[in-house]
Formats: sequence, C-alpha cells, structure tokens
Amino acid sequence: MIIGSFKSKPLWISPNGYILFETFSKVIEEIEDFLITISEPVSRTKMVQEFVLTPYALYAAVTSGMETHDILKIIIKLSKNLLPKVVYKMIKICTKFYGKMHLILYKRSYFIYTPDIFLLKSLLKDNKIGNSLLILIWHSKKQYENKKIIKKNYKNSRFLKNSLNLKKFSNSINSQIIIWLDPKKNNVEEIRRRCVELDCPLLEEYDFIHDLYVPAIKVDLNPATRIRKYQEKALSKMFNKSRARSGVVVLPCGAGKTIVGIAAIAIIKKTSLIVCNSTVSVEQWRRQFLKWSDINSAKIKSFIAGHFTNFENIISDIIVTTYSMISFGGQRAKLSASLLGEIKKREWGMVILDEVHVVPANVFRKVLGVIKTHCKLGLTATLLREDRKVGDIGFLIGPKLYEANWLDLERVGYLAMACCAEICCDMPIDFYERYLSESSSTRQILCALNPNKARVCDFLIRYHESRGDRILVFSDNVFALRSYATKMMKAFIYGATGSLERMKLLKNFQEHEGQTLFISRIGDTSIDLPEANVILQISSHYGSRRQEAQRLGRILRPKSKSQRAFFYSLVSSGTEEMFYATKRQQFLVSQGYDFKTINKLTGIEKVTNLVFDSEEEKKSLLLQILSTQSIPCHSL
Repeated sequence: MIIGSFKSKPLWISPNGYILFETFSKVIEEIEDFLITISEPVSRTKMVQEFVLTPYALYAAVTSGMETHDILKIIIKLSKNLLPKVVYKMIKICTKFYGKMHLILYKRSYFIYTPDIFLLKSLLKDNKIGNSLLILIWHSKKQYENKKIIKKNYKNSRFLKNSLNLKKFSNSINSQIIIWLDPKKNNVEEIRRRCVELDCPLLEEYDFIHDLYVPAIKVDLNPATRIRKYQEKALSKMFNKSRARSGVVVLPCGAGKTIVGIAAIAIIKKTSLIVCNSTVSVEQWRRQFLKWSDINSAKIKSFIAGHFTNFENIISDIIVTTYSMISFGGQRAKLSASLLGEIKKREWGMVILDEVHVVPANVFRKVLGVIKTHCKLGLTATLLREDRKVGDIGFLIGPKLYEANWLDLERVGYLAMACCAEICCDMPIDFYERYLSESSSTRQILCALNPNKARVCDFLIRYHESRGDRILVFSDNVFALRSYATKMMKAFIYGATGSLERMKLLKNFQEHEGQTLFISRIGDTSIDLPEANVILQISSHYGSRRQEAQRLGRILRPKSKSQRAFFYSLVSSGTEEMFYATKRQQFLVSQGYDFKTINKLTGIEKVTNLVFDSEEEKKSLLLQILSTQSIPCHSL
C-alpha cells in the first residue's frame, strides 16, 4: 500500500527485506549512510540502489548506537509504502537482545557475561549450549542464587578466583553473571555460531583504554598522513564510546584499506598481529606502516618462511605474518615452531585480517582458533565467495561495519575512472572442431590460447605501450601465460617465480613507462602495483565474481598522468568462456560499472606481424596444445 506524499520518500520496502533506494531524491548521502548501517548493499547503480535487511547488518546497527525504535522510526518515515509486518518483526527480533550478551577475553580465557537473567536462562536451556559444561561465577550481592553451581564447581571457581584475579576482573565489567568457557571443553566458534542462531549474538567490544593486561605500544600516525572522509566513516563505525568493535571494513582496491588498519592500531595502541595471504603482502604492510606511522622499525617484525633466522625472539609491538604460517599443521623447524608458539601464547590487543574473504576456508579459519585477541578487524575489497561461506565471517570476525560505494569514490577522484570492455574473439575452425570434441581441461587451454585472442592481446599491448601505459596481462592458465609471454618476449610471474626475481620484475614494471607484465592469479590480491592502468584478462577462474573485482582493483588507484583505467576481458566466442564472463561481471555491474561488448576491434587488420598471423603458426600451436593434455589447467 502506497502512503501519502510518497514522491518525496525515496524507499520501497518489500516483505522479503529488500529495499529499493531512489538515488535521484534529495539528501542522498545521509539516507545512504543510514541504509549501509542497517542493511547490506546488493546493487549500487547510478539511479536506483538495492539493499537487503540482514540479521548481521541489524546487529551492527545496534553496536553503532542505534536503538530499535530509532531504526523503525526512520525507515517508516522514508518508505513510500507501509512497512510490511514481517519486516517490522524481523527488525524487532534482531535488535531485541543484541548487545546484552558480551564475549570477553581475559588472560587467554573467554567469558560470557550478561546482566539479564532471562537471557541466561534461555542460553542454558538450549541443548547445544546448556550441555557444554559451562562454569558460572556470579559476583552480585545475590549469592544465594548460585550456591548449587558454586558447590558443584568449587575447584573450578577457586582456580578462577586465584589464578585469574577474577574479583578485580568482575568489578571492572560491572555485571552480575559470568560464564567461563573452558577452552578444553568448549568450542568458542561453535558457541558464537549458536548464539547467532538464537538471535542473541555475542557482542565483542574491547575497552582498550582501561585494559592494563595487554601491553601498550607507542605508535601514532605521521603528521603528514591524511585520513579521507570515507576512511573516517569506517573508523567511526569501529570505535564507539571508547570501545573497539570487531567487524569487517569493505573498501575498493586502491582506496586505502591499509591506512584504515594502521589508523585503528594507532588508536588502540596495543600489541597487534597482522595476518596476510602472501609474503609479498607482508612486506608491503611493513613498508606502509613505516611510511604512514611513527613506529620504530625495530618494533614491527615480519614472520614469514626463511625471514626470521636473525630474530633473538619474536617479542615485538607489531608482527606481520601470513595465514599459512599460522595454520600450517605439518612439522616445522625448531626456531619457526618456537616463534609460532610465542605468537599463540600471547594475548593480542588487535588482529588485522587482510583479504578477509579467505578466512572462512577451513585451513585459514584455524588462525582464529589459535590466536587470542580482544579485537578483530577484517579488511577486503570484495566480501564475496563462490562457496557460500561468506556468511561465516559474521560469527568468526563480526558484522560488516562499513562498505564504500565504488562510483562515489570514482566521482570525487579517489579512484580512477574505469572503462570496461568484453572483447569476443572468434576461434579458428580447426581449433573450434577440437574444442567440441576434447576433454574439459583441453577445452580450457584451447580457449586461452585461441590464436585470434592472442592477436587481439598483441594489438592492445602495442597500442597501450605506445601511449606509455603500464599493462598487466592476467592468465590463470600457466601454460597459456608462458606461451603468450614467450611469444611476445615479455616478462612473466607465476607461483614458481622466486621471491628475488619477483621483486626485480615488479620494481622494473613500476619504474619504467610502457611496460607489460604477464602474471598468474597470484596477482589478484596483495600485490601493490599503483602505476598499472591497463589490464588484459586472457584466462580466468571460471565464474568468480570476486576475482573479476579484485583484478579491476589493481588499476583503480588514480595516476598523476591519467585518471582513466582500461579493463579488457578477452573471451572466445561460442565457448563456455562466454557463460563464465557474464557471471563474473555481475558484481561489477551491481556496483554501477558498464561493460561494453566489442565483436571486432577497429584497426587490427592494418597492423602487421601480430603473433600467430600465419596458418603454419596456428597449426603448430594446435599440435602443441594437444600434446599437453596432462598439464593442469589452473595453477598458480
């Protein structure tokens, strides 16, 4: 039902929780901030944006200080139609209990505390939690209420009081009921998940100002460091009433996620651990910390394979390492095992999880199981996963605190203006006949090494090199990567490239104009190439939306020479690449980007000596492909 004066109201709210926001209305920025606080962005095109109400988004809204009645009042005021009853109930339920049950870390032990006896009874009546042998310690004046529990768990209660100085801890949180989670008997991750299912998620807030247990560190931002408006917004969502909340910040590549992490540590000023997904990223984080903050270089250390032999110990204010270094379960060198043991033994003020979308993977989520931290900050450009496990981030780390609009940042000059194009390349008849009859792995190689695709690639490289552009050519297929780079006499990087050789090639790419670098999917994330402004994609990982967005992000950092960036996706016509390309582009289209489809490049027929021009070269290439069927199609 449409209500009066609906023309001045910008929202349409449907019973399934989806919200349509007409961005051509007035006061766009304030309304958009409100919607980001209470919901998740789905599509953010130029004229109409789409959001969806989710429990995690509503939980995050409550932690930012919004009350249930405030959310309902504003959303009813802005809605063109009457608020559906099911949406009203959802908002009431999801915000009723959030913030009334807290998860606290104290001396490497986790505690749940709540002042609400009704919530406590509900928690203990649950079959999954009530049977977890939780130990309750009450410290209110009503001691008679817990005599049986204390008597039953006398030894445990005595141990807690003596070993953890529980009396001092209890007084500091001003609560009535504490539940100790014995790490030997309780899985904290499962309890987090179950509490979310019961619509009373555990609030993780860190009172870093009054924390005297975790060592304080000396670190501040350099006077020359400038925090942008959207970075301030992200930090304001994280810090509220002198407490730090755990959660995820989503910013496009090149928008300064690293500076947000550095600023967060500078505010908390407690020992911190930064976890990355590659050794290259580790060194980049360390360099950025030294550039944007005043921390002593001796107080920030890298813990990566082969680079810790000179450590006298791992004691440091800030440690930067990788997910694999912490989660690796095999046999380690003695020194490595000792340093890792020290990391696991410590209680950290903050852990920053770079490229947080990798965390739900079983091997990486071990990191959160072994590291004890008061506050977790996840950073990513694309909170997407094709395995549908992205929802796990909500209870593993925390709700999404902030997500920036890509086009808004482009509009004000913080991101380069991206021109995206899909170029369809016909396949020669003999190649296509083989494509229709060969195995899946061979078909993928045939698509990647389509001679006409190679000619288009060569043409675009020549054109952009003549302009002085820096070009990245991405290929998930290593056989195709090496074939292209060797044929065109260009440098290439993939998983087997040594660290020193990799650094040398990246440095050369950065320092010289008109350079082209072929790179495998190791370049999707965590490699800082601010001068790159052109991407050619010749082979990709099926229909991964995240990979498409990450690759575009490699060229979004604005350049002094030009504000434009060019993203070309080369696909073989009439093949499975067409299907996957459409799926891959969904996320970028939802962010407001337009993909232009090009069936024929103007001027390519006038250029001579392009690769695979002759029929002999094409036949030789086909024979070479058919003889390499045993080569894995996708490899780093």
